Amino acid sequence: MGRGAGRAKKVFTTSQARTALPELARAAAQRSKPSKSLLDNAIEIQPRGEERSAYLVPEVDLEGAERRIEELEEELEDIALLRLIEQRTLAESDNRTTVDDVIRELGFHDLLDAHAA
Repeated sequence: MGRGAGRAKKVFTTSQARTALPELARAAAQRSKPSKSLLDNAIEIQPRGEERSAYLVPEVDLEGAERRIEELEEELEDIALLRLIEQRTLAESDNRTTVDDVIRELGFHDLLDAHAA
């Protein structure tokens, strides 16, 4: 989360969190729908004398965040592919690139190796 990234709605000291942990864990485990932000349902645990905190985050929120990261990674890959196609289309040379070369440029060497085997 880092400084300036926002704070959880609930902040506990380590002593408070230790006492409330069974209840906090049960409440987190019972959530069935992911929140829009990891901080929405997170519990911040602030150790005494420490500048940074730890967070207790429901599993469903972590799973939702992981899915969203995967979606964003796929979108970035699609955008990169579209940019490559756009650059190739705009190039004014008669030099044609083979599909294998494009696959190598995209970093998918393993696909070519698997296909050749």
